[in-house]
Amino acid sequence: MDASISASLIAAPALAGAESLTPAGVALLAAIACLAGIINTMAGGGGLLVLPALVWFGLPAGVANGTMRVGVLLQNIGSTLAFRREKLGDLGVVRRLLPAMVVGAALGTWAATELPDDLLRPIFGAILVAWAVVLVVRPGRVLDGAHDPRPPGWPSQVASLAIGVYGGFLQAGVGFPLLALLISGLGYGAVPANAIKVVLVLGFTAVSLPLFAWAGQVDWAIGAVLGVGSVVGGWLGALIQVRSGAALVRWVLVVAMVASGALMASGR
Repeated sequence: MDASISASLIAAPALAGAESLTPAGVALLAAIACLAGIINTMAGGGGLLVLPALVWFGLPAGVANGTMRVGVLLQNIGSTLAFRREKLGDLGVVRRLLPAMVVGAALGTWAATELPDDLLRPIFGAILVAWAVVLVVRPGRVLDGAHDPRPPGWPSQVASLAIGVYGGFLQAGVGFPLLALLISGLGYGAVPANAIKVVLVLGFTAVSLPLFAWAGQVDWAIGAVLGVGSVVGGWLGALIQVRSGAALVRWVLVVAMVASGALMASGR
């Protein structure tokens, strides 16, 4: 990634934003959103493509962080519909985990709208690098469920609250700890876990996005472009993994995690 784009993510210059989008720019941003939607649906980390792209198009980092939620919301609507069509997912576990995630997302969103941008990257970069190490050194401990789902207990509720804070604050990479909770913690297979994950992300993003909008940190015109590409990507990502199975999900997750952690930690 170009160094000037990386620097702009921290400096966050307030450029022209939506007014700078040409037809070619719209097509490029929609294509990036589509790719991010595929990655997010199959693993996570697609936001690390979208954030620098939004800043490059002229959005301050805080506004980019809020605006990307428009695409995430619509992407997970598309993914959820695709998974439901294949009769995948467990709405019972969604109902048990989502309330804590919603509370956490509200707290994380509030922090994101209040804290300076230069604290965001190093904190979450370190977390993602730690996850990358776990996945590379001992991937089975995170990605191999017992395929015998068990009901969430209080540790899962605590984890859900923490994941909600993470997702509300940054969003990018939230799929990684979510899949770890669902696969390693609760015993779901990779594909069913992804089907549950997209519903959970949809639920807490529906709370987080209005809070960013209330803080004036959403560019709706650019968000609409993201939404179009993200819906297509979310639908494609769900169909690809349903047909390819858990093995593909595992490798997409490992590669996305390693690349995402290195990207955030290096500031590139």
